[in-house]
Amino acid sequence: MVAPLPPPKLYSPTPTPGPLPPPSSSAPVSATTSTSGSPAASTPSLPSTSSAPASSSAQIRTSTPTRSAAPYRPGFQPKGVYRPRTDEFAEYRTKRVDEGRIEQTKLERRLEKLIALHFPVENSVEKGVGARKDEASVNGRGMEKRRASSFFNLDLKNMDASELWKGVLQSQMIQGSNGDTRAAEQRITPWQDDAAVSKCPLCVASFHPLTNRKHHCRLCGTIICSLPPKLPQRQSPCSVLFVVDAKTRRIEEVGEGVDYGVRRAGAGEEEKFLRGVRICRSCRPVLTRQQYWQEMASVPPFVRFYDAFISLEKEIEDAIPQFQDLLLTLSNDDQPTKEASAARKRLLDAFAQYDVLAKRIRDIPCNTGSSQNHVQLAVLSRANLFLQKHMFPLQSLPKPKKRDSSSSPVPFETPLVDPDSDLAHTLQPLLEQEALLESFVGEAMAHRKFEDAKTLKANLAEIRAEIDRMLSDAVR
Repeated sequence: MVAPLPPPKLYSPTPTPGPLPPPSSSAPVSATTSTSGSPAASTPSLPSTSSAPASSSAQIRTSTPTRSAAPYRPGFQPKGVYRPRTDEFAEYRTKRVDEGRIEQTKLERRLEKLIALHFPVENSVEKGVGARKDEASVNGRGMEKRRASSFFNLDLKNMDASELWKGVLQSQMIQGSNGDTRAAEQRITPWQDDAAVSKCPLCVASFHPLTNRKHHCRLCGTIICSLPPKLPQRQSPCSVLFVVDAKTRRIEEVGEGVDYGVRRAGAGEEEKFLRGVRICRSCRPVLTRQQYWQEMASVPPFVRFYDAFISLEKEIEDAIPQFQDLLLTLSNDDQPTKEASAARKRLLDAFAQYDVLAKRIRDIPCNTGSSQNHVQLAVLSRANLFLQKHMFPLQSLPKPKKRDSSSSPVPFETPLVDPDSDLAHTLQPLLEQEALLESFVGEAMAHRKFEDAKTLKANLAEIRAEIDRMLSDAVR
C-alpha cells in the first residue's frame, strides 16, 4: 500500500535555493516600515526576513500547476472523437428491408402460381376440356400430377405381363405429363444447372445418383438434397414437401415417402408424397407464413366451443335471479304457476347443455400434458364449480296443500335450508344429480329411448327419496 504524500510546506525558516525576488519588490516593504519613526520599526530584520521567504514560497506555489475541475464526471471516461453514422445505417437498413420485401413478394407470387399449377380448384378441374377428362380417366382413380421419381409405385410381384406392359405405358404417359409440368415449373422459377453443383449448399453433402439425388427448389430454383436430419450436419431437413387440400385449400407439409430405401405404409401418406411439391429450407418461411395466415382466418373448434360455453354461462347467471324471485313469490301460494315451471325447465336444460359443452371441450384431442390440455381441464373444473354453486337454488317447486279435512295432518313442505349449513352441503350433490337425471330423462324420451328412460326414472326416484329422508330428519 502506497503511503499518502505529505502536504506542501507553506513556510520554511531557511531560504530555499532558487531565484531571488527583484530588489524593487522589497523596497516598498522597507519604506513602509520605516515611516513609523521608532527604532524598533527602523530595524526591519524580522519583517524583512519573513517577507523574503513568503515571497519565495509564493513564487514556488505559483510555479506549480494548480488542479482544475475535470471536464467529465469522476469514474467516467471523457467523450472521444466520434462521427455520427446513424443516417448511413438508416439508409443501409432501408435498402436491405426493401430488398427483402421485394424478394418475399416474388416468392409469394411464385408460391401462388405453383399451387394453381399442382393443386387447381375442383371447379376448374371439373370444367376442363374433354381431352383432359379422358386423360384423367386412364388410371381409374384420376391422373394426379406426380413427380417422375415415383418409380416405386410399380408392384412387380402381383402383376402379370399384360398388366406390367400396361403399367409401363401409363408410366410413360405420366412422365409425359410430368415433362409438361416441369416445363411449367421452370417457366415460373428458373432452375439452377445440374452440372454447376456437386454438393448440397445447405448441408454440404455430396450428391450421388442413388443415395443422394439432386432436387430443385420450386420457389428459388436452388439444387438441394432430401436427406433426413443428422447431427451435427443437418439439424433439420434441407427440403420439405407440401400439398394443398382441394376443398379447404389448406397447406400441409408431408414427410418423405421413402426412408432409407424402405417404403412407408399407408396409402394416404404415400399419395401425399407422390403429389407433394418440394421447396428448400430457406424458402420454408414463405410457406409457414401462408399457413399462419390460414390458421388466423379459420376459427379452431376449441374457440367456438369456448365462446358458446361463456355465453351460456352468462345466460344462466342472468336467469337465476329471476327464478329466485319467482320462488319467493310462490312460497305462500298453493299452486305454482306455469311460468315458474317453464323457467325451472329452461334452467335445467341450460345446465345440461352447459355440462355437455364442458365435456366437449375436455374431449378435444390434444397432447397429454400440453398447455392446451391444461386449459381444457381448467375449463372442466370451472364448469363443475359453477354447477355446484348455482344448481342448489333449483329446488323443487312447492306442491299444492291438501284441504280435504281440518283434522288431516298438514303435509310436509320442503323447508328452506340455509345454504351455509352442513345439510346444504350434503344435499348439494344430490340436487345436482337430480337436475341432471331430469334432463337425461327428457333427452331419452325425446329420442324414444324408453328403456334408458325407465332406468333413469328409477334412479331419479331413489335420489328424490333420499333427499326427502334427509329433509325430514333435519326437521325432526
